[in-house]
Amino acid sequence: MYTSVKCLALLLFTNTLSSEMAFINEGRFNMGQKNNLADEVPVHRLFVSAFFISQNEVTLGDWKKVVVWAEYNGYNFSNHQYDPRPGIDRSGDIQPDQFPMNSITWYDAVKWCNARSEMEGRTPCYYLDTQHNIVYRKGKEDIDSDMVNWKASGFRLPTEAEWEKAARGKYSGYNYPWGTKIDEAMANYKNSKDPFESGIGGISPIGYYDGNQTIHLSKNLELSNMKNSNGLYDVIGNVSEWCWDWYDEGWYKKSKSKVQDTTGPTFSEATKYTFEGVPLDGKRKVHRGGAFDDGPTDEGKPLRIAFRHVEYPHSYQWTVGLRFVRSNVEDELWLGMDSFDNYPNWYFVNWFGYFYQKNSRWVFHTQFGWIYPQGLGSYDNWIYFLKHGWMWTSKLVFPYFYSSEDETWYKYLQNNYETGWFKNYLTEEKKRLGRIYP
Repeated sequence: MYTSVKCLALLLFTNTLSSEMAFINEGRFNMGQKNNLADEVPVHRLFVSAFFISQNEVTLGDWKKVVVWAEYNGYNFSNHQYDPRPGIDRSGDIQPDQFPMNSITWYDAVKWCNARSEMEGRTPCYYLDTQHNIVYRKGKEDIDSDMVNWKASGFRLPTEAEWEKAARGKYSGYNYPWGTKIDEAMANYKNSKDPFESGIGGISPIGYYDGNQTIHLSKNLELSNMKNSNGLYDVIGNVSEWCWDWYDEGWYKKSKSKVQDTTGPTFSEATKYTFEGVPLDGKRKVHRGGAFDDGPTDEGKPLRIAFRHVEYPHSYQWTVGLRFVRSNVEDELWLGMDSFDNYPNWYFVNWFGYFYQKNSRWVFHTQFGWIYPQGLGSYDNWIYFLKHGWMWTSKLVFPYFYSSEDETWYKYLQNNYETGWFKNYLTEEKKRLGRIYP
């Protein structure tokens, strides 16, 4: 309804998370690459449905904000995520929280996606049962694809197919998102001579290669913005990114790898790691994109888009972080609201309160009086107040409301004695926009 206004408002309201996502159209693409490694062939055509993907890797700042909420609401994570590799900023101009999160297990990444979904009021994707009733919040669980609600509105890790489609953009068969060559000014990799180097390399801030990067250029190369054709930064280098898929080294040769919206092998189909021909315990997950300690001439050329990095899901490394996606679906307004057997037409939303609704879209709210709500789930709610006009809120920002009438934020003053009072976030002026008791 007022999407552009709402987006601007969220940018102004600094307590919210970074949420810039690119939309990837449905369609077919060529996955894999010939003349390289055995687990990258055969190159095959895949159809992937439309989805959204974060333009940047998840930052330390966003990770921390979600974890604070998550741990208060029944989630737990590994101890390793409390000690990520920090970025080195010799200029003093970059905020520490703008470096990509790292030192997280695959289990951490999955639970973080669920936590962010629930925090924002979206339907989570990962569960401990095939009926999708028990949300995955604790422990190290090797969940399978039938324990994922792929049609949920929440955030999740990309499948390998989604990651590669988004990373390639409009180009097919190239080593990198922009072509066949790589240079120090294009990505953060081993000995790329960026200002964040330490030893064999260091993490750079998200989106650093935006045309303003401080870097030594090779001959005849112009400094440019290195986002790919889908608008994604750091697809190659910086930190590698966890994907959903279990790893099967021969997966591309199997017919199931070519089905629409493939989610990879099941846990039972995944191959065990072998050392000198002997299978070892444990199965591994895929992560993609290469990292700051990978070089373009290293064995296998691990910075290539098609390269399939693998690691145990309980492993954590300074070189591995995440980028999230969500399916192209939305929830109905206040999905999951509670009703009451003895009080027909009365409902409750855990963050918004009690309201009465019968045969129209008008709602009688116990605090706000008669209002007219529109929107999606608990994450995109426009509310029409009779005494004011349209205001926007969500589970993530409530009790704050953004007013489209005077283009500012208001905070609802929850009071046990009087209802309907709001305070202007900038002027601190109080207004009674909601219900007045008779």
